[in-house]
Amino acid sequence: MIELEPTDPTHTDSLGITWRRSDRHEVNDLLKARHYLGPIKTGRLIHAGILDGLPVAVQVWRLPASRHLPNDGTWLELARWCLTPEAGPNAGSRQHKMSARMIRDTMPEVTTLVSYSDPSVGHTGSLYKACNWEWRPTWHRLRPPPSGNGSWDKGRTRQSVKDRWAFSVRPDPLRGSVLAIKDASALRRFEELTRVTGDDR
Repeated sequence: MIELEPTDPTHTDSLGITWRRSDRHEVNDLLKARHYLGPIKTGRLIHAGILDGLPVAVQVWRLPASRHLPNDGTWLELARWCLTPEAGPNAGSRQHKMSARMIRDTMPEVTTLVSYSDPSVGHTGSLYKACNWEWRPTWHRLRPPPSGNGSWDKGRTRQSVKDRWAFSVRPDPLRGSVLAIKDASALRRFEELTRVTGDDR
C-alpha cells in the first residue's frame, strides 16, 4: 500500500484511472517491461496512473542531471515517461495535466520542468508539443560537436543528440538565461529553424 501525503491530490478520471503519487517498488516492473531505459533507483516525485491496482502510466521526476541547470530543487527533470495502451487515449496529456497540478500544489519551490526526447529511438517530441512544452534545444542539438555527444560506457558507444523541452510551472526570472543558447553559430541555426517551422518541432 502506498502512503500518500495528506496534501497530495489524487484524481480518478472517467476511464477509471487514478492519478497519484507512487514509488519505485510499485512502478519498476512496468518500467523494466515497457521503457527502453528500464527501472529506476530513486526519484524526487514518481507519479502514476493506476488501473485495477496496477500502474499503466508513469512519470519519474528527479533533479536535473545537467550541470548547466539549477540543482537546488527549483527545476525538475523528467527521467522516465512510460505510457501504455491500457492508459487509454490521450494518456500523455491527461497524465501531464495531473502531475503538473501535483507539482504546482505540493512543491511550491518548483518553477520549471525540463525533459529530453531522443529522435534516434523515434521520439519526435509530439507528446511534449501536445502538452504545451517549449522546444529549448542545447547547442549540441543545433551544431553537433565533432567529437560526438559523449559516452556513458567509456567510449564504446556514443550518445545521440537529444531535443530539450521546458515547461513553466510558475514564473522564474532566471529561466530565459539558463536555457539561452550561448553558441553564436548554434543560435543562428535556432533562429533559422524557428523562423521556418514556427517552432513546430
